[in-house]
Amino acid sequence: MRLFAAVFPPDPVLDHLALALDAVGAGRTLPDAPDGRRGSPRWVPRDAQHLTLAFYADVPEGAIPELSEALRDVARAAAPFELRLRGAGSFAGRVLWVGVDGATDALRELAEGALAASVREVPDDVRPHRAHLTVARARWGRSKVSRSRDAYRSQLDPAARALAVYAGPAWTVDGFSLVESRPGEGPQGGPLYRELERWAFAPS
Repeated sequence: MRLFAAVFPPDPVLDHLALALDAVGAGRTLPDAPDGRRGSPRWVPRDAQHLTLAFYADVPEGAIPELSEALRDVARAAAPFELRLRGAGSFAGRVLWVGVDGATDALRELAEGALAASVREVPDDVRPHRAHLTVARARWGRSKVSRSRDAYRSQLDPAARALAVYAGPAWTVDGFSLVESRPGEGPQGGPLYRELERWAFAPS
């Protein structure tokens, strides 16, 4: 099973973000280019928007109880902290993300604890590099086209610039979840996420 640990923002935070995304064209379908390029990125569904703490890749089902117990210990050692979504950018023009502000040191410590809970070593290429919430990915049609960085950016950079000044409401992070990812089974061919378990932090 492909598993990861994540923080899911509450509804008021996602409501506020949805208004900002609507303003930059989320969900609108643009015409494809003559060379086969898709005109519209793939927007991440609201219920799939999250902050990844640690990605564990493929975990054998028999190892999940051990991982779950280790993550429970991480939650017991953590205290609630405050975050807000702020700013935006893109990774190589391929992934549009919204940034995080607030108690980012506490978020980083939580991510380090979640990563250390892994039942096996996690490859460097799936380790989180910066806290972010992915909101869209560039996508392509079936025809073979030049997938240059500039071509990808034509889909996402206008939204990244518009969202650069975004500032969402603060919320208290009081727990995190273990989530299963099923690639290709979600809307628009994206992944389908299923929450397996959630742990609350000890009250501060």
